[in-house]
Amino acid sequence: MRERLAQLEAAAGSLEPNADSRAAVREKVIEYSEGFLNDAASRKAFVVSDDKGIGLLDSPIAESGIGIDAAISLIAKNVDSPGLNPASGGHLGYIPGGGIYFSALGDYLADVFNRYAGVFYASPGAVRMENMLIRWMCDLVGYGPRSHGNLTTSGSLANMIAIVTARDGKDIKSADIPRSVIYLSKQTHHSIAKAIKVAGLAECPVRYVELDERFKMRPDDLAAKIEADGAARG
Repeated sequence: MRERLAQLEAAAGSLEPNADSRAAVREKVIEYSEGFLNDAASRKAFVVSDDKGIGLLDSPIAESGIGIDAAISLIAKNVDSPGLNPASGGHLGYIPGGGIYFSALGDYLADVFNRYAGVFYASPGAVRMENMLIRWMCDLVGYGPRSHGNLTTSGSLANMIAIVTARDGKDIKSADIPRSVIYLSKQTHHSIAKAIKVAGLAECPVRYVELDERFKMRPDDLAAKIEADGAARG
């Protein structure tokens, strides 16, 4: 048993590199990221490639590593080159999703220290920081002092939380689902459809509301559909 534990300890040591190993890898990563940032203005918003990153499959996940130079080359060619460049201002589908550099450094520190903000006793400072950020965001949009919320990993998860909150806030039970109508537009994000299913509301009738020239829901069409559904229930 002791011999086996010693073997496992040695294997796990690769997850705790020494200062020289950290410096060598960090230097390569910084060099690569700085090259991207310095050329960001001249990079295309979308790159169409024939292989579409399929070269990544030639290096399957294995027990032995491939080295930082090979790893960066693999990522550069197959992940960071083909497809959409979120950091480009040339993509007008949504607000560019390029990372904020100082926020990236904050993420680095958060990953290194790995503080847990799920409960107060585990990391009071991390919880206070999260609450401060939520309070600041509430103030930005004009919510009252009693408002609160939480930080999620994505907009899709935020939509699911909103759907579940609406379901529970209206106390919708299983028997109510077939009579609980969902009104949305055909421009609604696809994550809403997924959230409806995950929240157990797939049997809800769905009504698509017409949009105006600014792609906003038309109140008159919404009111008409609500009235029609009310009349149908009798």
